[in-house]
Amino acid sequence: MLNLPLTNDIRQYAINQVSIKNFGQRSAGFNGNRTQQYTGIVGECAVYKSLGRDLPKYNHGSLIEDIIINDKKVDIKTMGRTVDMRDFYVHNFVGYQKDSANDILLAVSINKNSGNIQICGWLPKTDFLNKAEFFDKGTIRTRSNNTSFTTQAPLYELKNSSLNEINSIEDLKNIK
Repeated sequence: MLNLPLTNDIRQYAINQVSIKNFGQRSAGFNGNRTQQYTGIVGECAVYKSLGRDLPKYNHGSLIEDIIINDKKVDIKTMGRTVDMRDFYVHNFVGYQKDSANDILLAVSINKNSGNIQICGWLPKTDFLNKAEFFDKGTIRTRSNNTSFTTQAPLYELKNSSLNEINSIEDLKNIK
């Protein structure tokens, strides 16, 4: 995994974005609260900065332009946690987004306690969906620490160990 610190410029940019825009405007629902929206923006900003690009631009609650890496449209999926990522932890993908026009899913994890951002890995979206476990909305999911939650949307879960690893900026630049 590529480990990066959460910098003040990214933190402040994300705070500003969620204070002026509502990023939760999916017609199907499951739009995320402000904290979840903030987490997503932090993940996107970390990827942009890692690639030496300007911070992303947003318009009416979504990216103006998805990030393109090696001619592939990449959807950055970020989850907030209270610990660093482990191989057996899962990355989630909301089923309402499965028909979005993206080629690749890029998984990012943020340790909210330490401020450690981890760019974990990637897969072509079709591979992610084929390898992941699917759970209908309303399914009770139990985590490895025995806490549980009820899915609020159709959900795909894939273990971190199933992703193509990213261990350096060069790995990130070579997604294809």
